[in-house]
Amino acid sequence: MDVIIIHAFVLAIIDIILTKRNMRAILKTVKQMLAVQLLVLRKMEDSMMDSNFAALQQLHSSLRVAIYCRLSKDDNLDGESASIHNQRDMLETWCQEHGYTVAGVYADDGYSGLYMDRPDFQRMLADCKQGKIDIVVTKDMSRLTRNSTHSGQLRDEFFPKHHIRYIGVTDGVDTGKDDDLIAFRSVFNEIYSKDIGKKVHSSYVIKAKKGKFTGCIAPFGYMKSPEDKNFLIPDKDTAWIVQKIFGWAAEGHGTNWIRRRLEDEKIPAPCWWNRKKGLRNHVTKWEKEYGEKGIYMWDFSTIKQIIANPVYIGTIASQKADYRFKVGWIGDKKPEEWIQVENVHEPLVDMDTYNLVQEKVKMRKRPDAWGNYGIFAGLVKCGECGSTMNQRVANAKAKTRILTCAKYNRYGVAHCSQHRLELDTLYQIVLEQIRSCAALALADETKVMEELRKSNQCDSEEESRRMKAKLSESVRRLSELDALVSKLYEDWVAGRINETNFTRMMEKAQGEQETLQKKADMMRECLDGAAKEQEDNSKWLSLIRQYADIKELDREMLHLLIKEIVVHEDLSEGRRNTTVEIHFNFMKQGNQLTVKS
Repeated sequence: MDVIIIHAFVLAIIDIILTKRNMRAILKTVKQMLAVQLLVLRKMEDSMMDSNFAALQQLHSSLRVAIYCRLSKDDNLDGESASIHNQRDMLETWCQEHGYTVAGVYADDGYSGLYMDRPDFQRMLADCKQGKIDIVVTKDMSRLTRNSTHSGQLRDEFFPKHHIRYIGVTDGVDTGKDDDLIAFRSVFNEIYSKDIGKKVHSSYVIKAKKGKFTGCIAPFGYMKSPEDKNFLIPDKDTAWIVQKIFGWAAEGHGTNWIRRRLEDEKIPAPCWWNRKKGLRNHVTKWEKEYGEKGIYMWDFSTIKQIIANPVYIGTIASQKADYRFKVGWIGDKKPEEWIQVENVHEPLVDMDTYNLVQEKVKMRKRPDAWGNYGIFAGLVKCGECGSTMNQRVANAKAKTRILTCAKYNRYGVAHCSQHRLELDTLYQIVLEQIRSCAALALADETKVMEELRKSNQCDSEEESRRMKAKLSESVRRLSELDALVSKLYEDWVAGRINETNFTRMMEKAQGEQETLQKKADMMRECLDGAAKEQEDNSKWLSLIRQYADIKELDREMLHLLIKEIVVHEDLSEGRRNTTVEIHFNFMKQGNQLTVKS
């Protein structure tokens, strides 16, 4: 190359000298000789370049290139150009133009670049460790990772350690060359991902506050509406299963009993239904181990989640989990921190059944050593400290079973008294009370309704009518005050009233508004409570009539009829007096009976 430059320089000098006529003839000859020599040298150089290019092509073709593509929800904002298909086409074309051999294509669709636990990404790293890859190519560095820490580890540690070159095609990143800006690009990618994450989260929060469903798959028993993917409608194939589960739970059965019952009745678990509907391809551990029999084996956690989920009473509850950028899930939020919107879609379970089940879950106790539950388990509470009353045998010979306060049993008399009550005594008390209530309901429904109505906030229909009239008057007056406030403001702005009079009149109007609003809210609460109690009374009468002739108690019946049984103990004057309160479901007040000791 240097010889060619020298020859070209000499020829240029000769051209200058040729302007002198006395040397023209000689130099013309020399120029012709040098021109011929230059032509020969250029042909030799072209031949060498062709040879080097062929060698380079041969070297490139021997290098094994891994093409990696990635796309997540955040990246969807980039448009169609970011799709997995387009990334792959672009990178395969680039490899073809540069003579590289594609050893494998790795693609993760729907995975965030902030985390390393991507299936095909991990598969590619495994191939790199095994020496199957020489070069890793992506559309840009953000496809490889959006985490600056991970980017530095890959670029400065992993790739050099395994003798791998990394190339980001569109942003010019190449670890085979010196580039001081690579670290800055990693930071920018992470900031971009964090910003997009905030925007996506904000959009979910907005939808959640509007009562829209934002999950990937509808809760078991529901399906997404074909017209609106953010709206749930009952799934006729599975809604009945949810209703069965709630029915069993309302009877006092625990998740283990419900799980066995579902299996006995050969009701497939949600995973099977999702596969049938084309929503998921996952296979449970039970199906892998037991084959077709595993289809009917439910997880305890699935049943617990169904029982606790307010979606089945028409409520959308969102933002239940706490996430942190680059960390992910760090815990579940408390129910009071959820975003909940009621009466959004058609419920599968009525409110009373749902609330009853939640109470049963709180009261549910473990079985005894033989796997059996006492029929009163979880229902009986100490009236002084609120602890559960535990069942034990007081007399080994007579096998007398008693109930005693759990806090007393654990910590002694300094914290509570024994509250001893024989199980047979409690059994007879409850049995007689249920029979008595049922007989009364059958004999004189009007009298029973009157007795129940005595505890209402509105004692009579006449009182209810008067309260409704007062409420209507308050609402009318509030409307007038709203118009008055608006008129006062307009008069003040227009200068028709001075500021002193405006302030005085405004304070008076707003004071009356505040007082009326409080009264209206109290009356609404009273009327709503009365209506609810009236509805509960009707449910109670309908339920209790069925048990007028019962001969014995069972666990399901007790949990259906009774909310809780409270045992009080009075040790004054050297005597122990025990009082039992039975709080029935749908009744505001409990029935009290004194047990003679």
